[in-house]
Amino acid sequence: MMKYIIEKEDEGVRLDRYLRKKLKSTPLTEIFKAMRIGKIKVNNKKKKENYRLMEGDKVFIGLEVSEEEIKEEPFIELSLKEKEELKKGIVFENDDLIIFNKKKDVVMHKGSGYEYGISEMFKSYFKDNNFNFVNRIDRKTSGLVIGAKNKISTRVLTEEVRENNIKKKYYVLVHGIINKEKFIIDNYLKKIEDKVVVTSEEDPEGKEAITIFKTLKHGKNITLLEAELITGRTHQLRVQLSHMGNPIIGDTRYGIKDDEKSLYLNSFYCEIPKYNVKVELPISEFFELRLKK
Repeated sequence: MMKYIIEKEDEGVRLDRYLRKKLKSTPLTEIFKAMRIGKIKVNNKKKKENYRLMEGDKVFIGLEVSEEEIKEEPFIELSLKEKEELKKGIVFENDDLIIFNKKKDVVMHKGSGYEYGISEMFKSYFKDNNFNFVNRIDRKTSGLVIGAKNKISTRVLTEEVRENNIKKKYYVLVHGIINKEKFIIDNYLKKIEDKVVVTSEEDPEGKEAITIFKTLKHGKNITLLEAELITGRTHQLRVQLSHMGNPIIGDTRYGIKDDEKSLYLNSFYCEIPKYNVKVELPISEFFELRLKK
């Protein structure tokens, strides 16, 4: 029998979600069955899966699980250089969150051939497995990402991201000359296997994607844009600009073969009204160099 006492950080979490984190390898159907027959109880009473936990609740789990099941994810060993790089990249920090300036070609999470990403690195840096990034950008994309330092801020910030209450802007360098000072792209996107495509408003699988663009500078047959995301769809900027005929420089998936090693997409602005936080970065040096090329 395992017993957990709910702390302030887990107050308001649904019982099934709490159990899913504690019993990572136990099938969800088995967890639901255990709640139904009373092998899992809260304060010695059976509760439904949508019960919202309260501070001080006692959760009893009468399932047989291995030690591996309940063991915390071990922290990775960080070198002094890696610690310094993480510290240097933090552009804002308070008790609830950090905003980190991710370099290009750095992954967010482990997987796809990478033993660890900055998420696992920061868990080790803070010595806390409750640390989580609430938004993510692709490996080749650089710029600002938001990390929550505890469970409460993870829930709050995740909801803010879901409701599009966090303002995000990107610098984007694209092929071709765009002379419009300001324009809006409002279309519908859907995912087909590992790619995102533009679809019609009538498509039931389509999700509306809105971006406000401003033209900032021109180079030799290239244009620097500022892009403000109104919605946050997967690969939104890459797909919209490619569909427009001005693919992002270095975009090997949606663009053209331009022999560029860098993707010229940089998250430079982040505003979180809920926490009264606003961060803005200057144009990256590698953008400026490419404009002068």
